[in-house]
Amino acid sequence: MTSVGAQRVRDANGATHSPVEQRLIESVACGEVLDLAGDGPVGVAAMRSWGDDRTISASVIRDLVRGRVVDEPDPHGLRLRGARIAGQIDLENIASELALELRDCLLPSGVNLRNARLAAVALTGCRIEQAPGSADAALDATRCTAWVLALDESTATADAAAGTVRLAGARVGTLDCRGARLDNSSGPALDADGLRADQSVFLNDGFAASSPSARGTVRLLGARIGGQLNCRGARLENTAGPALNADNLRVDQDVLLSNGFTASSASEQGTVRLLGAHIGSLSAGGARLTNTAGPVLDGDVLTVDRDVALDDDFTATSTSEWGTIGLAGAHIGGILACGGARLENTIGPALDLSSARVDQDVLLDDGFDATSGGDEVAVLALAGARIAGGLRFDTDRMTRTARGPGPLIELDGLTYSGLPRPASLPGWLTLLREHTPRYSAQPYQHLAAAYRAVGHDRDARTVLIAQRRDQIQRAGLTIAERAWGRLIGITLGYGYQPWRALLMLLAALALAVTLSVVGGHHGGLAQKPATSAAAACTTIDQIGVGLDLGTPLLRTGARDRCQPTDAAAGQILTIAGWILQLLAWSFATLFIAGFTSAVRKT
Repeated sequence: MTSVGAQRVRDANGATHSPVEQRLIESVACGEVLDLAGDGPVGVAAMRSWGDDRTISASVIRDLVRGRVVDEPDPHGLRLRGARIAGQIDLENIASELALELRDCLLPSGVNLRNARLAAVALTGCRIEQAPGSADAALDATRCTAWVLALDESTATADAAAGTVRLAGARVGTLDCRGARLDNSSGPALDADGLRADQSVFLNDGFAASSPSARGTVRLLGARIGGQLNCRGARLENTAGPALNADNLRVDQDVLLSNGFTASSASEQGTVRLLGAHIGSLSAGGARLTNTAGPVLDGDVLTVDRDVALDDDFTATSTSEWGTIGLAGAHIGGILACGGARLENTIGPALDLSSARVDQDVLLDDGFDATSGGDEVAVLALAGARIAGGLRFDTDRMTRTARGPGPLIELDGLTYSGLPRPASLPGWLTLLREHTPRYSAQPYQHLAAAYRAVGHDRDARTVLIAQRRDQIQRAGLTIAERAWGRLIGITLGYGYQPWRALLMLLAALALAVTLSVVGGHHGGLAQKPATSAAAACTTIDQIGVGLDLGTPLLRTGARDRCQPTDAAAGQILTIAGWILQLLAWSFATLFIAGFTSAVRKT
C-alpha cells in the first residue's frame, strides 16, 4: 500500500501497476486529469501508434470504479485523456458513484456496462471498437443506469447484430451523442429500444450513423424521453431498413429533425418511423429525407401535442404506394406547417393525411410543392381529415408526372373551419370537379356550408349547383336520372334557382300573346258566329286569347268571343296553343315545386 499526499492508495489483490497506471491511480486520488496526449495528435493513426507509456489496463479502470484501489477517490472521478485501453472495460453489474470520463482514448475491445449503476460515463472524442472475435456491441449499456451517458465526438464501429452502441432498457438522465459517429456493417448503429431518459437525448451537431440493418440505423422503439430528442444536423443512413426507427416513442418536449438533418433509406418500412409515437412537437424545417423503396416519414397514428413543421425548404423524395409523408390517423394539437416544402413520390401520394386530426391550421401554401407519378393516385390524400382551424392550400404547384389525366387531391370527408384560402371559389370548384378521383357530395356540402356561415349565400348556391352538375357527370347515374337532372338544372337550377321556371313561364306567356296577335292579324282568329258571319277579333281579344293560352288557371273570357279559324294560321295557332298550355302548366308546377323545395336539391 502506498500514500499519495494524505490519500491512501492500495494495490488490488497485490497486483503491480505500470508507471502510467500508477499515475492514473494518483490522479483519481487527487481529483486531477491525467492528460497523456498534451498538444500531440489524437487521430486514429496516432492512437494506434501509442505504446506502453500510453496504455492503461481495462482491469485498472474497473478496480478504480469499484473503489478497490483508492479508499476515498476525489469527487471529480476518473478523468483520463489520450490513452490506449488494453482489454474490454467491463463494468457489468457494478454500482459505483465514481464518474468515469475518458477523452480522446482508444478502446479497441469496447465497453461493457450491462446492468451497471453509475454516476456518469463520458467517452468524449474516443474511438470505441468491438472486441476481436466478439458478437457483442462495441458499447453495451443494456439496462445500465447513469445520470449522464456521453459519447460526444466519439467514433464507434462494429459488425454486430446487437448494435454498435446498445442501450436497450437503459435509464439515463441525459444521453449526449453530439458529433458522434456510429457505424455497423450488420446491425443497428444505436439500439436504444426501451430507453428511459429523464432529460434530453442529443444526436445532433454532426452526429452520423450508418447501417444496413432491416431493424434500423437508430432504434428508439418504445423509448421515453422527458426532454428533447435533438437530431439537428444529424446524418442517418440505411440501405435496408429505417434510418430512424422510433415506433411508440414518447418525447415530452420537441423532436428536432432540422438544421440540415438528412436521412436516407431503401426500405418499405420508411426512412423515419414514428408509428404510434407521442411527442411534444416535430420540427423538420430544412430536413432532407429520401427513400427509394418506401415512405420517408411514416407517422400513422402519431400524436403531437403542439405543432408539426415540415417547412423552410423541407425536402422529401420517395417511391412508395403509401405516401412520401404518411400521417394517416395522426393527431396534431397545433399547426401543420408545410410552407416551402417539396414532396415527391414516383408511384404514390406525396402527402397522406387521411383521417388525421389537426386542432389548428393546416398550411399547404407559401411555395408548397407536391408531385406524384402514380397512375390514378392523388397527389394529396386528405380524405376524412378533420381540421379544427383554417386550411391554406395552394394548388398551383401540385403536379403529376404520370401520363394521362389523374387526380390531384382526395377530399372526401375533409372538414375545416372558415373558407379555404387562398384559392378562389372558381378555382376550388374546378379542383373538386376536375382533379378529384371520383364524385363525392361531402366536399361540396362542406364548402357550401363554409360560405353560408360567413353570409355568402349566393356563393353557397353556386357550390351546390356545381355539385349537382358533377353528380350528373360522374356519379354513375342512369340515362333517365341524368336526363331528369339536366331538366331540373335548366328549369330550376337544381332547386336553388326556382326563378328560372318563373322566367320560362313568363316567356311562354309572352310567346302565346305574340302568336295570338300575329295569328289574329293573319286570319287565324275570328269572332264566334252568332247570327251574322264571323268577323275578325279585336286586338284586345287577341291579347286575351294569348293570355288564356299561356297562363294556367287564368281566364279573360276572350276565348268565349274568339276562336281559331280553319285557315292555316288558325290551325297553327291551335297546335301552338296546346303546346304552350302544356309548357305553362309544366313551368308553373316546377316553379311551385322549386319554391317549396318539393324538388330534391341533392
